[in-house]
Amino acid sequence: MSRWLWLSFIFLFIPQVVWASEKEEWIVQVRHTSDVRHLQPYVVDTIGTFVKVAVTEEERENISRLPFVLNMEKNDIKRAAVDDPLFSEQWSLAMIDWHIPSLTSINRLIGKQMIVDGREYVYDGESFEGEHIVIALGEETLSRLSVTVDHIEGPWRIQVKDETGAMLGENEGELSRLDVLISRSSPTIHLYVTAPNWTTPPRIVELKGVNHVIVAVVDSGVVQHEDLNDHVLYSVSVDYAENKRYADDTFGHGTHVTGILAASVNNGKGIAGLIGDAPIDILPIKVLDRYGVGGDFEIAKGVKYALDHGASIINLSLAGQGETEVLKAVIEEAVKRGVHVVAAAGNSHMPTTNIYPAGYPGVITVSAIDRKQMPLSISNYGWDVEVSAPGDFLISTYLSGYRTLRGTSMAAPHVSALLAILRAMYPEEDAIQLRKRVWKTAKDVYWRGYDMYTGYGMIQWQQAVTSPAPLGIDWINLQPGQPIEENRTYILGLSSRFVGKQGHLFVNGKLVHSFNVAGEMMSFRLFDIAKQQGNVAVVITDDQKRVIAYDVHSVPIRPTTFSDVKKTYWAYDAIMQAQQIQVIRGLPDGTFRPNDPVTRRQSVVMLSRLFRWETPSILQSSFVDVPLTSVDALAVATAAEKGIVKGNGGRAFLHEQLTRGQFALLLMRALQLENEPVRSVYPFQDVKQQEVWKAVQLLAERGLIAKHAFFRPNDPITRAEMCAMLIRASSLVRQYSTK
Repeated sequence: MSRWLWLSFIFLFIPQVVWASEKEEWIVQVRHTSDVRHLQPYVVDTIGTFVKVAVTEEERENISRLPFVLNMEKNDIKRAAVDDPLFSEQWSLAMIDWHIPSLTSINRLIGKQMIVDGREYVYDGESFEGEHIVIALGEETLSRLSVTVDHIEGPWRIQVKDETGAMLGENEGELSRLDVLISRSSPTIHLYVTAPNWTTPPRIVELKGVNHVIVAVVDSGVVQHEDLNDHVLYSVSVDYAENKRYADDTFGHGTHVTGILAASVNNGKGIAGLIGDAPIDILPIKVLDRYGVGGDFEIAKGVKYALDHGASIINLSLAGQGETEVLKAVIEEAVKRGVHVVAAAGNSHMPTTNIYPAGYPGVITVSAIDRKQMPLSISNYGWDVEVSAPGDFLISTYLSGYRTLRGTSMAAPHVSALLAILRAMYPEEDAIQLRKRVWKTAKDVYWRGYDMYTGYGMIQWQQAVTSPAPLGIDWINLQPGQPIEENRTYILGLSSRFVGKQGHLFVNGKLVHSFNVAGEMMSFRLFDIAKQQGNVAVVITDDQKRVIAYDVHSVPIRPTTFSDVKKTYWAYDAIMQAQQIQVIRGLPDGTFRPNDPVTRRQSVVMLSRLFRWETPSILQSSFVDVPLTSVDALAVATAAEKGIVKGNGGRAFLHEQLTRGQFALLLMRALQLENEPVRSVYPFQDVKQQEVWKAVQLLAERGLIAKHAFFRPNDPITRAEMCAMLIRASSLVRQYSTK
């Protein structure tokens, strides 16, 4: 059987486009390696005659019936052999597809040339004595230097200076290990270890220098729990709630949050923390007292301390009503610096409208989901929610031992951990790109697309760390489908490489504003510009109007029933499926009007949704009657560039009704079938025009058009008829997208 007939067979019985979140991995065994090509649209990887595919349940059933398929089995998941006794109770890890991070912390001082009290020395990790250590770092960058001594007789001190004697950091205390967070790099550093009044000078049992991402946990502090790894920087913690020397937890909440992040893995104790041994440090900052209460002033001081000490991620598992300028200002400063501020949505099952810090612009607000991947009953909701994570009775470290807690406070550190891993893995990507990694790979767990209860969906760990780098454009405080409010400022975040380029703002495909990209954070009063609701697109172009980046916030299409489409209607299933795959929306009055004719404009919009066209490669109008300032001009420009809409005399006539024959032409071009030969001729007696005849034949051959004696090419195509053809065509869209 020919390759084309095999492909026709496969696609004929695999009827619709689905979302990535619905697919699962299966292993298909085929007869010969040459059979692999027949499964190409679904192939993830191959080993000889074994093929790993990502398919829906319906696709799996269809593939399993193919004659060259010998066996089909689930790609069963195995986890690292973790010996933490409570690991089996950490149900959230499998749900977010967590894997132990492959990155590990490295002591960058091993092998470095040092001078210890005037003696040359190459550090090999062994213990030694010394008060003045000169370390040649060269181009090595350190974020932290830690000194551990063999015994404690009282306070001791470490100071780190550069070659000029300027202080890089210092610490003093009675702990066996003291840490210094280094504010800037220096090719040579001088370390001073002093222990006045000790009868026996300290011996340095470990000298460690690392370059880590820093996550600040602004909470109720942390206890020195046996299951927390040594990335928790207790010696540089700070207490703004009870004014103690260290951020000692007297409430338990902060220790629980910290354990989710940084419990030791494979240590034979308790649980596994999300960051494993990755190059990430946890900076505890206490702003909540023994009752779990703290003021905005103290929280603001905590955020500022985090900023001053190099934090890249700030976890705020706290929430309450009321907005203050002091906290707003310091969070705004963090966002401007590219620091991820992650906050719990709150646990009052109420809108986030007056919940802070979740409601401040730029904050990554996290809602919670339960074991059934549904919104947690107590979780707050609203347009501030960006993403969701498990938060229903999670086990973690506590004041003594372990305890399960529930709420958005437990969900937030899942997101903070993922962002920290992404920071460590992709230091070349900016904050906008990293947050978009999280959004784009999240799993839909509630409504299709963005929703106010779960945001973009539940985070997916492995997908986020392996996905391609996204484009650095993202609205900081505008979500897909969010109503545009009067007198509100919306912030657009942009990667620095776009500064100096031209930006273009489209609402419902209509150009409403062009601007020069002047900075990485730009503010807009969208209501004043657009005065309408709908899809919002940002397109970045160079001097030749070439599109170099874009971001599209599409209003999600929610499942609904149409009052004028009964279950007995011939196209009921097609209309419902078209809505499910986000192709048709219906009318504001709750009807669909299936028998109404379709205009040229409407056909382009529906095709663009099916094929997921977003922007052309050159931002220009192709028709004199469709300037970029007209509604849906962006989709029309893309369709014209692809040769799908050709117009007549330089005009597109979008207001005119579309005939069945004209739509057959559009669909043929969209499926890239123009150059395919007609293999089977069907007797459509009323199709005379040659190009339309070819389109009808090619579509009929693929089962997209019924093989009747008459096609009625000159009749207006109805909304129901178009849905039916689009649903049949959706099985071929995946083939189209792989070309």
